[in-house]
Amino acid sequence: MFLLENFKFIELDYVLAEEWREGPHKNLLTKVRGKVEGWLNQTVKILIKLGFTATTLTVLGLCFSIVAAYFYAYPTDLWYIWVAAFFLFLAGFCDVLDGAAARMSGGNTSSGNFLDSLSDRYSDIVVIFGILIYSSHFVFFGVSGLVWGVFALVGSILVSYTRAKAETLNVHLEGVGLAERPERTIILIGVSLVLHPEWGLVILAILTHFTVIQRTIYTLKELKTKQI
Repeated sequence: MFLLENFKFIELDYVLAEEWREGPHKNLLTKVRGKVEGWLNQTVKILIKLGFTATTLTVLGLCFSIVAAYFYAYPTDLWYIWVAAFFLFLAGFCDVLDGAAARMSGGNTSSGNFLDSLSDRYSDIVVIFGILIYSSHFVFFGVSGLVWGVFALVGSILVSYTRAKAETLNVHLEGVGLAERPERTIILIGVSLVLHPEWGLVILAILTHFTVIQRTIYTLKELKTKQI
């Protein structure tokens, strides 16, 4: 009964989110998104003129993630965590730009999408692993930071896996769930700004698995609907 009630809560959460997106806020969100996309397109045009390609930006993003992971893992001073957050921001920015660059340059190919997805997974893993090294001696709610880190890492991978698997079944999960990749990046940057990246592992360990449950329920409902 408890499990059923939780599933109903998750379904309600998804329905409310859909209503919010389609409600009065829709025009505001559309305007904000249009302005942001316009600014990004201008930035991408400049980068393309300078010789940057989508692949270049993808590789840069991965490199920035590796640098961020290093500063997270071995902060000889607390301000190193701010440096890590800065490089994590750059990595996320590159992740946004590479897709736009691929579309604008006509290089949005299957191989490019595959490399981008692979790079994103490596970036997720290396950053969380870096924070895990830093947090291994912390204890939260009686549980080692190492355990929280493993759960956060597994959850992040499963969030991506559920989307990839669902899309092979012709179910699109973009926008479904609380902790997609951009949200996870924002969470890690946020806790880093207050010099507590270890909190991010606890938050991600919870939210990523919650997102997996949301996506699982949504996918099963969609598949059931298609079978009718």
